[in-house]
Amino acid sequence: MGLIVVIVAVTGFVTPGFFLPHDNAANPGPSSAPPSPAASSFSRGSDSQLQAARTVAEEFLRRLNADALDGPDGAKAMACPGSESLLGGTITLSVEAPTRLAIPDQGTVRFHDPVIEVDIEGVTHQRSVSGFVRLQPWQDHEPCVRIIQLSRN
Repeated sequence: MGLIVVIVAVTGFVTPGFFLPHDNAANPGPSSAPPSPAASSFSRGSDSQLQAARTVAEEFLRRLNADALDGPDGAKAMACPGSESLLGGTITLSVEAPTRLAIPDQGTVRFHDPVIEVDIEGVTHQRSVSGFVRLQPWQDHEPCVRIIQLSRN
């Protein structure tokens, strides 16, 4: 059982969109021509991708701080495809109101292949914490949230 989870998680990281439904009639197969790099404003590890990750992390933290966890406008809705239950479980175990989490002034946003990590710190349930939000970069749209990791200071 544990091996299956690891394989699924790794496959989801390596192949963005792996967990999304595919319409084979609309997509007959891989093209022999490589995709055009001009088709997207994002590229892996680029400044625009890192800024997009920071923006998504800020919105994720805003939702956590507002105690908006569930529903279409909740923090859990920002999960990457295939990470919904992992992110939801981590939030349930790590984050409890009142919460005031933010990206620190000295915090970094770094590409850590195959993900982007954004440093965070603050208070949750009256405990001082620090950690990071891990996001999945995408070629054609803003990143999604994989996981939040917090530890007591």
